[in-house]
Amino acid sequence: MSSRQINSLEFQLLAKSSLGDRLKFFRMEVKKLDPNKDYTTTAIAERVGVTPQSISAIERGESKKPSFQLIHKLTKEYGIPLEAATNEFYEEEKLFTIGHPIEVDIDFTDFEIIDDSTPNLGILVYQANSENQIRFVLNEEITHVKDIDFIKLLSRLIYELEFYQMENSIHISELFRKESPFDKSMKLFRATEEIYPYISKKQFSNVIYELTKNKNESE
Repeated sequence: MSSRQINSLEFQLLAKSSLGDRLKFFRMEVKKLDPNKDYTTTAIAERVGVTPQSISAIERGESKKPSFQLIHKLTKEYGIPLEAATNEFYEEEKLFTIGHPIEVDIDFTDFEIIDDSTPNLGILVYQANSENQIRFVLNEEITHVKDIDFIKLLSRLIYELEFYQMENSIHISELFRKESPFDKSMKLFRATEEIYPYISKKQFSNVIYELTKNKNESE
């Protein structure tokens, strides 16, 4: 099984959630991390020694005072700290991991590379106004970015954009259906060149130059 750290938005939503919602979120997330293992309430109930109805009742909020032993077993099953099931834990932001870390080194040899050199990462940012006009405010390039670092940086950018768009407007249940920023960045990275073709830096620079030139001439 692999593990991941929850993000700040997830922590805030967990802080506002009931015990049942938290445990269901942990169960669904650990299922994504370990798709080869059965995380249905029936399978988990068998592993921890209770009935499936007991786990379902907790998740639905019908079991008001579940036993400490059962909650302890469930948190161990999901690879989270026991305290993450309590309300007190969320009084101050403490990001934690879900799942159980893999004990072996990750092999990145399957990552596609363009050539033997380490590629660069470019970031182009523009601002749009209400009249459907845009202006470029940042055109930055970071040199010698390894493939895995490229994916991590892209993942962080996607997360920040989604966090800004969703803040205070999403319920924890919606997170069950959302694709993680890391998964999105992996798909973008692995996309074929037919979808995201390469162009020369000279062509790109000419496009930016023409846009800037036209804006200056219109003034």
